[in-house]
This record gives sequence, C-alpha cells and structure tokens, in this order.
Amino acid sequence: RDGALSFWRVSDGQNQGTIPKAHLDTITGLAFSPDGHQIASSSTDRYIKIHRVENLELVDQLEGHTNHVMDVAWSADGETLASAGADKVAKLWTVSGSKQKKTESGFKKELTAIAFLGTGESIVTGGGDKILKAGGQNLSGVDDFVYDISVSPDGTVIAAGGENGILRVWQASDKKLLHSFPPPVKKSNETAAK
Repeated sequence: RDGALSFWRVSDGQNQGTIPKAHLDTITGLAFSPDGHQIASSSTDRYIKIHRVENLELVDQLEGHTNHVMDVAWSADGETLASAGADKVAKLWTVSGSKQKKTESGFKKELTAIAFLGTGESIVTGGGDKILKAGGQNLSGVDDFVYDISVSPDGTVIAAGGENGILRVWQASDKKLLHSFPPPVKKSNETAAK
C-alpha cells in the first residue's frame, strides 16, 4: 500500500533497485514494455506511471481515470497502453504523446483485468460484471468475477481466471471455449482410527 516499486534480477534474486514512492497508494498492475526498457504501473491513486528500467526514472504519468486504475498492458509495438479502471471504463493511451486515444465504456461494474489481443489495438477486458470481452464480443462460459487475463504472444489463445478458481481458455479467432480447468479438489482431513 506504500506505492513502492522494486526490481529483482531473476538469475540470482538480487534487488536491482526500488522506487520508494512510485505511486501514492497500492500498485495494482505492472507491465514491461515489449523491449523491456520501460515498465508501466497502475494504482489506486488513479494514475498510470511509466518508469525507465535502467535508471528507475519517471518517464511519464497518465491521468484520466476517475477511480482506481486496476490493470495496465502494453501493445505489441510498444506504442499504446491499455488500462482498466474501477470507474467502469477501459482506456487506450498513446505512449509517445501521453494522450488518451480511446475510452471504452458500458461496463456495469469495475474492470480489473486488461490485455491486448494480438498485434493490433483490440483488447480483452474482464471484471466485476462477470463478463469477459474480446474485441467487443462476450466470451462464453464466464460466470464469476474476472481477476486476470492473459493472451498468447501470437494472439491466438485467451486465458482468464476468476473468483471461483476456474481457469478458462478460449480460441481467439472464433471465441470458442477450448478448456475449463476446475480448481483442485481439497482433500478432507482424515484421522486415523486406533
């Protein structure tokens, strides 16, 4: 909740630096740019911030959501950011000009997850209204609060998970549900009889 952003080297777990006050409140989403030189962060402070990874300097901050910004994603070309908000909108931003390109509204509850679908500017959104949309179309099989979304790098497969612990996988081209993986079954605690 302190808004700190820390970096670690994967090979040995060594801390590579911390930005103590990257945000004024909880960081809710992180995404590296496709070239790995920048990181975008979203926060409950209503901002999206972009920092340079090499020196941890603030490059830009984007303002436009009227409530918590819950998630952020980079486009494949690194020129556009997408954000999902508790204000029930998704936004697209031009990275170089720090301007809003588009606002997508009409959601009934907060958006908590966002991802780009392939190499264009089509997005996948999900949240509290128990709807997962890909390129403006609802995907079948969702019946719970969506917490996270991932799209394969080639844009052919969409995966999402939510409150009930089910992981669902769709084919992006026809929005067909391919797999639905239930959560692991909890084993009951058995006591040995003597």
